[in-house]
Amino acid sequence: MKTINLITLTWFIFSGCASQEPVKMTLQEQDTAKKEISAVVKLIIQNLEKMDVEALFQSYSDSSDFFTTDGSMVNLQVFKNHNAAWFNSLAALKVTTSSEYYRFLPGNTVICSWIGKLEMTLKSGEQLKNNKFGITYIFRIIDNKWKVIHQHASALPPTQ
Repeated sequence: MKTINLITLTWFIFSGCASQEPVKMTLQEQDTAKKEISAVVKLIIQNLEKMDVEALFQSYSDSSDFFTTDGSMVNLQVFKNHNAAWFNSLAALKVTTSSEYYRFLPGNTVICSWIGKLEMTLKSGEQLKNNKFGITYIFRIIDNKWKVIHQHASALPPTQ
């Protein structure tokens, strides 16, 4: 009887309680995810150019965190406020994508590295360019949609 209990307990520990590795995406799943995430990134860029804060953040998880270009780590509401203030200073914004790179992690998590440039017209009429701007997004499926759960932006100071 003790042997049976010991075997049952051992089987329970190793089968039911052992940590399970997250499942890696197949190549077909990666291709589908890349297409879907690329569409989300394109929507983010379009909403940046429209300077529409509410539309911009529809692609983000409520629990997203952000590293800004000034080195601060902020929550979603602070980042919305930061972008609203930035948009308020602009008359126009043009965003150009140079490249996107994807890395697929287990558990439906994808890192997307975006590289591009920004052309800004301030309300004063001054023109600024940022020819090297990078954003790293981390996406995860939330409610059957790819959502940004983390973002890190890096840039050199804009030039005229």
